[in-house]
Amino acid sequence: MVQRVEYHRANGFRSPEELLRFCEVFWGIKIPRQRVCPDHSCLAEYITAAWFEDSLNCVCWANRGGGKTMAGALVTWLESVFKAGCETKVLGGSGEQSLRMYNHIKKFNSEPFRHLARGEALKTYTELLNGSSIQILTASTKSVRGPHPQKLRLDEIDEFDEKIYEAALLIPLSSGGIEASTHIYSTMHKSYGLMNQVIEGAAESGYRIFKWCVLDVLEPCVDRDCATCGLWEDCGGKAKQASGFYRIDNAIDHKRQVSRETWLCEMLCFQPSHEGLIYKEFDMALHVI
Repeated sequence: MVQRVEYHRANGFRSPEELLRFCEVFWGIKIPRQRVCPDHSCLAEYITAAWFEDSLNCVCWANRGGGKTMAGALVTWLESVFKAGCETKVLGGSGEQSLRMYNHIKKFNSEPFRHLARGEALKTYTELLNGSSIQILTASTKSVRGPHPQKLRLDEIDEFDEKIYEAALLIPLSSGGIEASTHIYSTMHKSYGLMNQVIEGAAESGYRIFKWCVLDVLEPCVDRDCATCGLWEDCGGKAKQASGFYRIDNAIDHKRQVSRETWLCEMLCFQPSHEGLIYKEFDMALHVI
């Protein structure tokens, strides 16, 4: 296993398929590769596009429990190990959210990779012998100022203070032959929130949007009666093509337990819920001068 790691450190990955197979073999993770909803992405598309830098600046808009934080951690660890001198800063909407991604990263630092770390992984910082590093930031204006690594990861930006978000965007700078990039991961659950603004302005800001919902990450649907399935209203049989990890029974339970608006917004990735608004028909473009 160590020899295989060293082989790819020397030679990189020749194709998206080789990269995905490496991830599945070394960490036993299931990466959905099939677009279940035709207008969405699959998680594998983001991972390969990020690694091969087909898209430097990305927004992952996905459902709760849809693997977006895990995917961000995976890409961060791959770049740290296989791209010498790659420095990354991770900032979440809260200290807890930042640590969620970091804890995923530490899990990827399994036995075949531990010889690459410089000492033990600290609570908020990991350094590798190849000059790469990963640092967790706290959600404060002071923490987002200072050194400028090449990579920035922002997790659950709908929970961000807008001033901290704006300051954080100035962090990444290209160096050492590694291009600067910003990757954003979030569920969009706030009407007129920060994630909504980012999605609407993505084309102008140069972000590529990767969007997937719970249907896109469902486990394979086998031997189920569509006519009696609690997901039929939204699925319509599309889950027969699924190749993910999200348990179908969990999805059915969650749909029963939350309101229709919450389900549409946080699990199917429709536009944000208008629950709680006094004027639900309010349109920023139409009603503000």
